[in-house]
Amino acid sequence: MPFDLTTKAYKKEDLPASQDEIVKASQELIDQVCTTWKKGKCFHYTLSTNPTLDSDKVAVQTYHTNRNNEYWLSRVSEHKVDVSLYERLVKVLNGSVKEGTNWILPDRTARSRVEKDYIETLNRVEIVETTESGWVGVNLEYELGKPLTTREFNEWVYVVPPSATEEPDTETCMVVSVVADAPLRDSVAHTHAVYASVETLDYNSKTQNLVWKMATTSDAGGNVPKWIQNTMIAKTVAKDVIHF
Repeated sequence: MPFDLTTKAYKKEDLPASQDEIVKASQELIDQVCTTWKKGKCFHYTLSTNPTLDSDKVAVQTYHTNRNNEYWLSRVSEHKVDVSLYERLVKVLNGSVKEGTNWILPDRTARSRVEKDYIETLNRVEIVETTESGWVGVNLEYELGKPLTTREFNEWVYVVPPSATEEPDTETCMVVSVVADAPLRDSVAHTHAVYASVETLDYNSKTQNLVWKMATTSDAGGNVPKWIQNTMIAKTVAKDVIHF
């Protein structure tokens, strides 16, 4: 079966081992966002601390679609950043670091370990295992606020370091997350939730333009109707950009 991004759960033995296969499916999905998905609300935020070359105002455009009978939501934002800031951002959001002219990925778990520092509702991250092909199994707990119970996720995360694209002076990196077929740490007190996502950073070193995209599908489980989840997720996802 070809690799596809849905909320179906993957066992370790069913994960694709080829980076080319992972990138191909994920890139095809993210490339469709601005061309075939429906444009949603555009959120405008003021950064309390602004390290970019832009003004303090940031626009985050959302898009949505139904794919494989699942609701997908995407956010897209553009920023002007110098090379130094771009490299710092890649280190946090991707885990890759620049050594000379080359990007290396010294620790595949780094990206997952720092997520808790900038996602407000993420309360706990446990690295479960790393496969030979590079997938990282993680267990996460989100606190969505009372009266909702703790949401527990099991995921496989795959990091792709920056590499050159066909566009001049441009490179891209990627983080892919899929649902892991694994037991809950606390099946009594926690509610089982799932999500899959693709996140990309496209950077042009000549224009200093950075395009940050993320597309996701999820189900918070429990008694929250799916249509309510779908109306709330756009604002939740867009707020990630505030922590730039």
